[in-house]
Amino acid sequence: MTLLADLFSAGEHRSLVRHACPYHPCPQCGEPVPECKDDCQSLLLQPADPVAPLDRADSLVARHVSFPEPARGDPEGLPVPTLFYRLGALREQSWSVTRLMSTVSVSIAGFVWQERKTTLWWAGLCVVSLLNVNLWLLAARVDLPMTEYRVRQLLLSSLYVAVCAFRSAFPRVDLERVCLWDTPLSAIFAGRSVATLAEICFAVQCTMFLSQLSAMTHVSYLDALSLWIVPVIVIAQCCCWYAVITLNPLGHAIEELLWTVIVALLTVGLISSWFHVHGALRIVISAGIVSCGGAVCVMSLIDAPMYIARWRQSRRGKYPYLSLMGGLTDTLTRRHATHSWIVWRHEVPWMTLYFSVAVWLSIGMTLLEYWHQR
Repeated sequence: MTLLADLFSAGEHRSLVRHACPYHPCPQCGEPVPECKDDCQSLLLQPADPVAPLDRADSLVARHVSFPEPARGDPEGLPVPTLFYRLGALREQSWSVTRLMSTVSVSIAGFVWQERKTTLWWAGLCVVSLLNVNLWLLAARVDLPMTEYRVRQLLLSSLYVAVCAFRSAFPRVDLERVCLWDTPLSAIFAGRSVATLAEICFAVQCTMFLSQLSAMTHVSYLDALSLWIVPVIVIAQCCCWYAVITLNPLGHAIEELLWTVIVALLTVGLISSWFHVHGALRIVISAGIVSCGGAVCVMSLIDAPMYIARWRQSRRGKYPYLSLMGGLTDTLTRRHATHSWIVWRHEVPWMTLYFSVAVWLSIGMTLLEYWHQR
């Protein structure tokens, strides 16, 4: 009875051997992972040693029961109780190994599925990029006079489309030095440089678009609004570079707020011109209003708060920031390649919209004269 009381004592599992839980308890709620009710399933818990319950059972049995040793020199001299106990222990140990292997298999399957989600998202970005290139080629072949506005817009848009396609193929997160592919093309400095070029091109496109729209609709203040776009975006790019070099998220937060202001001004300009246009151009401007309004919501409600929260976290953690020269060297040399969905899932919303809807707006601005004739 003492042996049974030890083996089935309070607080233990039903059986120390067969039903021993293969996981450590969750550090948040104290329950084993399969039973955990809190939002802590993403914690990387290590499986416990499957042999430990067996060792404990062996010690409990050895404390209460002693079996005689086999006769020296007699290979078949194992007593029946000892043979039975050792066979039972071997069987229980094999069950524990089986449970451990099944746990490892589930973990590997989950890891593979997480990587597959990242790969599928990246493949979708590449498909969208190919679609964008074809859309730009179709826009360039539209039968329109090659006016100064059209030539400049096509040139600026081609740079923006090409850079977005490049960044879709080699995505990266500048501040965290994370990339999808470990190649020199994924270097943080190279990616940020071409991104700066593309975003300034997009800002110039918006300036030309509002100025041309002002001439078509005779709304004079649209031309005045357009003059603010490029200077504000240049300041935003300086803030972005400051964040990338020093690892201070506050620069990204300011950049997002400046972009929000510019896109909001663009939305106001489109709404003002909507009342002065007709036909296909009104439909296109309506689509532009929806797109720009959605971008304002995403940047003001998701992107900017995300960077502000990261900045506050870095302040609480007292994380050291890099100097300008040290950070510049860091952007040239350091990067971490990963396919983990946990890392990339926070970047998926803005990257997906940036490399799709923003590119379509860039291509659409090249066709302003075409829509005005319809």
